[in-house]
Amino acid sequence: MAATYNMTIDQGTTVSIDFQYRTSAGVVIPLTSYTARMQARPTQSSAVTVMDATTTNGQLVVTGATGTVTLTLTAAQSAALDFDRAVYDIEIVSPAGVVTRLVQGTVTLSREVTR
Repeated sequence: MAATYNMTIDQGTTVSIDFQYRTSAGVVIPLTSYTARMQARPTQSSAVTVMDATTTNGQLVVTGATGTVTLTLTAAQSAALDFDRAVYDIEIVSPAGVVTRLVQGTVTLSREVTR
């Protein structure tokens, strides 16, 4: 079962949020050679994607030995976000193609004033 984490992104800032894959006993599960993907949408059933992060586009970084997936956005990337609140999940994909939902929740965009 995926963990639930509700996050806030400060628009116009550099973002780095770590998610670590662990067993229920707290033991780190290595993610060597895994990829990751994340989408955020206004609602779960919405066809509109307001955020799309992957290991391919560099916005998700998987550190295999520590079982960590890091969401990374530059200040310019977070400044370009345009939503108030959305739902998201992050999935990890094993080298064999097995997909596991790592985390899910809501993402709130704290709008930037200083531009």
